[in-house]
Amino acid sequence: MAEKKDDKKKAPDAAAAPGEEAAPSKKSKLLFFVMLAAGAIALIGGSVGATLFMTGYFSAPPVEVKEGENHGEEHGEEAAGEEKAGEEPASGEVAEGEEKPSAEVPESEKFTATYKPIERDFTLNVPNSRKFVQFKLAYKTFYGEKIVERVTKHQIAIEAAVIATAGQFGEEEMTSLEGRTKLVEALRDAMNDVLIRNEDFGGVDEVMLTHFVFQ
Repeated sequence: MAEKKDDKKKAPDAAAAPGEEAAPSKKSKLLFFVMLAAGAIALIGGSVGATLFMTGYFSAPPVEVKEGENHGEEHGEEAAGEEKAGEEPASGEVAEGEEKPSAEVPESEKFTATYKPIERDFTLNVPNSRKFVQFKLAYKTFYGEKIVERVTKHQIAIEAAVIATAGQFGEEEMTSLEGRTKLVEALRDAMNDVLIRNEDFGGVDEVMLTHFVFQ
């Protein structure tokens, strides 16, 4: 009888074991469905994000430049250029039109050849001869109006130097081509000497006889 009572007591414990195994199985299925739903959501979100990225949704919108603004910038650049062009010359530089007091005229101020006549007829007695010579002169310079203005300014001194120089040439030199070539070279040097003494720079490149009569 005692053994049967013990069997009855043990029977409920044996019947409880299958119920304990059933509870964990339900939790596992619920966890699986939760993970499956989360994976589907992540997959859908990634697909949507990739689509938006490929279509340029996240790119910065292009900046539109209006025609009036662009014109204003160009006008500002032009104004800046005009201001630079109107700046005063730096120290040591000479503004255009001013006379340069130095002994030399820079190479940058050279121009094309300028020809100018000396407005005077020169008539001289030939040394050691009963004849006389009459001539007119013109000169050439590569330094433009600067030298022309200086020649005009010192014209009286230049004319005196021309007379003194030509008076040293005799009849034989006056009547030969070689002699007249030496004459114009001497006259050029005489003109430059006057300019150098008064302006510290010559600038006359050549002197030419535009009229010459020997009688």
